[in-house]
Amino acid sequence: MQERISFHSDGLKLSAVIHVPEARKPGQRLPAFIVLHGFVGSKDESHAEIQARMLEEMGYVALRFDFRGCGESDGERAGALL
Repeated sequence: MQERISFHSDGLKLSAVIHVPEARKPGQRLPAFIVLHGFVGSKDESHAEIQARMLEEMGYVALRFDFRGCGESDGERAGALL
């Protein structure tokens, strides 16, 4: 299961997707990974989506998000470098 979410960092809204295995039981705690897209692409246009889906299929929770100034997140382009 994938759900689009957002969170704030330094006053900027960052766009994210959380991957949770379908087999997760209510209240069940699972190990989680944060998957980063690096300085190329975005959470949706890079290896990050593929890796997050693989982790979900393996039974882990995965969070992928756009750095500030990338993809759907707020901020100036190249702002992730500041």
